Amino acid sequence: MIPDSQGGQDDRIPELYADGVLDIGFGNGMVRIDLFSLSPLRKDENGQPLPAIRQRVVMSLQGFLSSLGAMDGMRQRLEAAGVLVPNGVSNAPPAGATPRVPAPFAAAPTVAMASGASSFPVAASAPSMPAPPKSPNFG
Repeated sequence: MIPDSQGGQDDRIPELYADGVLDIGFGNGMVRIDLFSLSPLRKDENGQPLPAIRQRVVMSLQGFLSSLGAMDGMRQRLEAAGVLVPNGVSNAPPAGATPRVPAPFAAAPTVAMASGASSFPVAASAPSMPAPPKSPNFG
């Protein structure tokens, strides 16, 4: 096991891989985030893998807002390290290339309201939140 920053041992925390977020919903005071991976079995008419929900993260609204702050902090660190460029990814396809984006992900992300209200775009900027989590996985 790997020692953590306090000199103890890693608890072998299970990891989950996801290609991204398929949907974010809000209902009964909780935010539900559906994570997807591309299916090795289900394909579209062109033979491209289709998204399949793999896991759902459910958290309080405050927890969700705090996670936005942590993710924004990581985005800022990735930009400072040159991994990302503002408003884009540095390893973008060459000019003129058309990347294939599955239809559910081509549009801007939205948050669906379980109460029946219409969806609205996810805010582009995160609110000011607490410092990023303390973990050996964060730099």
